[in-house]
Amino acid sequence: MPTSGRRIGRHSKKISWSTPKNYITLKLTEDKPHVFQVPFEAHTLVGDVMCHDNFPQALVLHGAGNSNRGRFKKLRDALLGKGISTVAFDFVGHGDTGGQLKSSSLQSRTRQTCRVVDSLNLQQPLAVIAASMSAYTAVKLLERYDIRCLVLLVPAMYTARAYSIPFNQGFTGLIRQPQSWLTSDAWQILAEFSGRLLIVAAENDQVIPRDVIDRIYNAAVNAAERKLYIAPNTSHFIFTDLRAKNPDGFYHAFGLICHMLRE
Repeated sequence: MPTSGRRIGRHSKKISWSTPKNYITLKLTEDKPHVFQVPFEAHTLVGDVMCHDNFPQALVLHGAGNSNRGRFKKLRDALLGKGISTVAFDFVGHGDTGGQLKSSSLQSRTRQTCRVVDSLNLQQPLAVIAASMSAYTAVKLLERYDIRCLVLLVPAMYTARAYSIPFNQGFTGLIRQPQSWLTSDAWQILAEFSGRLLIVAAENDQVIPRDVIDRIYNAAVNAAERKLYIAPNTSHFIFTDLRAKNPDGFYHAFGLICHMLRE
């Protein structure tokens, strides 16, 4: 488990995160994100840090399909406007990282995230914002890191049997079995979580069953604080819908996120 990095002074513009094996130095500017690269197996994970003069306060994990970290730029910009710094990266098969998505897996996505957290030596306890498939990744991180806050957006959970199966080797068929998510290991992990939990779900989500959302909330029996917000008239593309059709709903969800991310 990585140790906490040192805090820097208010006016400093350079942060070095160190691990026993390497050093990543970020020269921070206020007008654009700092892009970083982290080796992972045969790939190079590409991400960025959006902050002024402080350590990132939240790790942002994008979903599956055609998603990438760019999907969350507007949300991250808004968070930065509230003084909340974030770090995000593209998983293998997505965005600037590239590579073959079909050969990846849930287990690989967890390992990729750990590589980024360890390489940047992000301060613990962590706060994690995770969407769709990555909500399961965020829960798996609870087994390795001290996490104070989980913000799960249209979250998916998966049977433990699917964890190590490559996406092109029967993964889809397995997770589409009726109620396969009931055998997820996430429920026991969440039961032991004592931090803050926010679930932002979509009223008309055709991807994530409402039963999954309710099970996530009910599993977190020991959370210091937990809240479920169902955004009305939204699909799985929840923030796209809110910005286009219901700006007030977007700002309500954004306010809930800021509340949960508070130190």
